[in-house]
Amino acid sequence: MRKKLASTFAVARGLGFGVQSIYAQTAATSFSEPVPASCSLSKPARIVTSLRELPDVAAEFSRIKLGVADIGEEFVPFDVEAENSRNLPHRQFIRAYVFSDKTIVWYYRGGLVTNFHVVELRMRRDTMANAPLVLRLTGRTLSGPPCAATEAVLAGVDGGQGW
Repeated sequence: MRKKLASTFAVARGLGFGVQSIYAQTAATSFSEPVPASCSLSKPARIVTSLRELPDVAAEFSRIKLGVADIGEEFVPFDVEAENSRNLPHRQFIRAYVFSDKTIVWYYRGGLVTNFHVVELRMRRDTMANAPLVLRLTGRTLSGPPCAATEAVLAGVDGGQGW
């Protein structure tokens, strides 16, 4: 606990007293769990490792103004924003699983405690009966260990935690 408070104080001190801000990852904001190399899921899926390979998912994130950096792109993994990070998203794409009836996306969500979020998207018609099908977020989302969260979403569990 002392280490987390010291790291948080160092960030706050750097921002509050005119001293150059600290941008480094700290113990208070470090990723709590490594990205699993693979998951054994109950349904077959195609694994996608870049948001660029899923333009319909990227379009849906953009439509609802959910900023998500692609894997390897810069993002803000903590609550503190510096002058050079103001336009960076607080989320970073990790992986997606494309099933026959849905797509499940994993991303990091930055903050005081950076964690995994797992969200579900399905093909839907927006308003009119004859409108084309488009991929939309369903609102089903979980955070935590991504393999277990993915399996839970497949089973219909909804954490209702928001994006």
